[in-house]
Amino acid sequence: MRRGVFWTVVALTLALYGTMVFWTLAEIARDAGAPAFDMRPTGYSAEEARTFLAALSNEARALYQGPQRWLDAVYPAMLALTLIWSSHWAADGGRVWLFRAVVLFALLNMLADYGENISVAALLATPVDALSDGMIARAAGFTRAKALFGTVAMTLWLILLALRARRNLTRARG
Repeated sequence: MRRGVFWTVVALTLALYGTMVFWTLAEIARDAGAPAFDMRPTGYSAEEARTFLAALSNEARALYQGPQRWLDAVYPAMLALTLIWSSHWAADGGRVWLFRAVVLFALLNMLADYGENISVAALLATPVDALSDGMIARAAGFTRAKALFGTVAMTLWLILLALRARRNLTRARG
């Protein structure tokens, strides 16, 4: 039963990500002529943010505030759950420090993503000429933090999976 639930969580996480990347975020980027805020790991300047927001059509803005927002309300938690659950399996009672590091960075990534979502929602709801540089800097900061924490979490997760694979291969040979 647990295995079935785990694979359901993984499938839902991948489906959410795929839906965002290939539908909502792709449509928003096509409309604005630039990547959505969520897809800019190095952040963005105040000028870039204002240019992007000014270029968004009403339809793309509605897509960002509607379906994209709802998908991205679920995705960060699902990603964290997938990373933590699979890391627990990969650690298999050992490598506790590495497992804890994955948990820490997966949770930090999730929190930064939610911070980004809240900040981007505020940017989308504010007329372009009323946006403060501080609002934009806060949103961009969350975007950069999400990228950093996510990269660290996934790198540690991959290391943990590689160590589990090596351990399994060693056991199979011995």
